[in-house]
Amino acid sequence: MSRDIVTVIKSVNFSEADKILTVFGKYNGKFSLIAKSIRKIKSKNRGNMQTLSTSDISYYEGKGLPILTESQLIHMPEFDSHMNIDNVERILYMLNKFLVEGDPNRKVFNLIASVIRSDIDTERVNKFRIQLLKELGFLQEFDRCEFCGSKSDLKYFDPNVFDLICESCYSKGNKGVKLSQDIYGKPVFTDALDKYIKKVVEEI
Repeated sequence: MSRDIVTVIKSVNFSEADKILTVFGKYNGKFSLIAKSIRKIKSKNRGNMQTLSTSDISYYEGKGLPILTESQLIHMPEFDSHMNIDNVERILYMLNKFLVEGDPNRKVFNLIASVIRSDIDTERVNKFRIQLLKELGFLQEFDRCEFCGSKSDLKYFDPNVFDLICESCYSKGNKGVKLSQDIYGKPVFTDALDKYIKKVVEEI
């Protein structure tokens, strides 16, 4: 019998009462397992293995996919009418597209835990996506001007290439959006990040 602490990142109905769950484990990284009879009302695992829930699980590894045997809920996000479902979908899109099976990463696990324990607002989700891209090597340090390479006076953001512009290069006619403390929550930043992520997905 194997154990792990996992967050559910995908759930697919399988047969009449089962589901195939894709999870990201604290110790084993991304993997899939079968949750038998979990769609039945009386299933003891039903409430513990919802999408983005985190649970301490036991599972049997034999031939084929591992089989979930027990689960104990650790955390379940509070999905309510005030939550932006688009942000939930942004998190799940990244986790399913970028995480590789059998590649554990404790820092990534902690990043996921942090964002799903928050209000899952746009600013927090965008910061999470930036951190995840950096950790997985899909985004440079995001700390220098795209034109001259300067690390100082970075006061503008170029949404077309998702990069920064210094004051000097901006004054020479290069277009950009003024950076502010709440830039992570701005629609222009969110849209640019959405496009950048989709571009990366197309290339990998």
